[in-house]
Amino acid sequence: MFKLKIAALVIVALYLVFSTPYNFRANAEEPILLTIEIEPSSDVDTTVFTLGYSDLVALPSVEFSTTSNWTSGVQNFTGVPLLSLLEHVGAKSGNLELVAINDYSINMPIEDPTNSGAIIAYLMNGQTMTPRDKGPLWLVYNFDSDAIYRTETIYSRSIWQLDRMVISR
Repeated sequence: MFKLKIAALVIVALYLVFSTPYNFRANAEEPILLTIEIEPSSDVDTTVFTLGYSDLVALPSVEFSTTSNWTSGVQNFTGVPLLSLLEHVGAKSGNLELVAINDYSINMPIEDPTNSGAIIAYLMNGQTMTPRDKGPLWLVYNFDSDAIYRTETIYSRSIWQLDRMVISR
């Protein structure tokens, strides 16, 4: 009977280890700000990454100042380039769904050339953002840098309160 209980505990432990999302977070104590799910393909199971603030700031960052339709005056944004983040998790092609805290979502192809100008901003004017001020994460483009970033398509992609990404191949 004792061996049966040990075997059951081992099975439960293996299930818990292999069924939890992959987590490369530097500080497991801090809250998860962004979950990235890569849907399975024929040869790969679903992969889930979770990132906290320290994970995002450890990645390459970009800073720019721009106006937007949702803020007053010029604002300074700091964040991870979208394409760098996707490369970091191994996603180079496919469809990208971005989802906000309130379940608002947008879809776009990863290969869209305008994605090279998008950042996942975690700072606005040097401060972290709360959900009240469009945070904690906001997909932002440098709208003032080029007219290609001032279209209805790009404005609709500028999703704030971002907390999930789903990548399908």
